[in-house]
Amino acid sequence: MKHESTTSMDKYITAAAAQVTEPLTAKIAEFVIKNQKCSTSEIQRTFSIGYNKASKIVEYLEQLGIVTSADHVGKREVAIAEVPSELRAATEAAKSYSIPMKETKADKDVRDNVHRVTAAELRSFIERFERLDLEKKDIAEQQKEVMAEAKGRGYDTKIIRKVIALRKRDKDDIAEEEAVLEMYKEALGMT
Repeated sequence: MKHESTTSMDKYITAAAAQVTEPLTAKIAEFVIKNQKCSTSEIQRTFSIGYNKASKIVEYLEQLGIVTSADHVGKREVAIAEVPSELRAATEAAKSYSIPMKETKADKDVRDNVHRVTAAELRSFIERFERLDLEKKDIAEQQKEVMAEAKGRGYDTKIIRKVIALRKRDKDDIAEEEAVLEMYKEALGMT
């Protein structure tokens, strides 16, 4: 009898240790019991954890008596129908053990002020961009009107655009490009 109570106590300690070591233990135990099968690879996929972590949790589940040890082909059977109260108690103990930081009034003021400053700064950037976008559209519209007027007076707008592009460039670059162009024309017999 005394030996059985020690085993029960060992199970409680093991459950607490499992919870402290791996917070997912209770969730995985519920998952295994609900599906009535225990597969390390399925636990990996479902809970997005690595093999080592998943296999360690499966070993804890075996120690708790939730699953049997692996048979000759590695298959484990689920031995119980619900999560042991020891594991649930360890889960609750771990939750109550973590001490949340108390947020002071100064912390709240800093957080709120940062949020307001960030929002105001972001709004400023967006509004400036929108204004520039409107100005750009207005300028593009005015440029179209100038070209339409020039075309109406008989000027070739394609040539005007080329002249505008040439005026933006350095004179030496233009001269070099024209010299290379002449050389290529001469090589092809186009002069």
